[in-house]
Amino acid sequence: MRGQGRIPTVGEYRGIGLHDHQDEARLVLVRRELDTVLDLHDITLLVEICADPTWSPEARLLAAAKLRARHQLAAEDRRSRPLFDMAYITACVGSLDSQYWRSPTHYGSLLEPGRGPHEPGPVPRPVPLVDEEQ
Repeated sequence: MRGQGRIPTVGEYRGIGLHDHQDEARLVLVRRELDTVLDLHDITLLVEICADPTWSPEARLLAAAKLRARHQLAAEDRRSRPLFDMAYITACVGSLDSQYWRSPTHYGSLLEPGRGPHEPGPVPRPVPLVDEEQ
């Protein structure tokens, strides 16, 4: 049986939780991706990051949070909402912080959409996760 709840973190970077079971080299990459997302203001690029399984789950969740905030602020100020589908964003990242749906073999979710024959997919883990309850 898989664990329930959110994926545990091993620390924070700029206020964003870093998922466990990653070596330091991987965490360096995750931090770099978080910096990139924090610096981005282009809605189209943020949407693309949310849907791209080659990006770390933490960066994809951050991109979704930025989009959600922009959508919420526009609603509160009674301005036109940004042109992206919040349901699509939620579908892209909804399982990325779930222990239950966490992929044991890749950095990402078991619910990632299938990729085309020549499209890169989720980044493989060097050592697969082991289900502690087996």
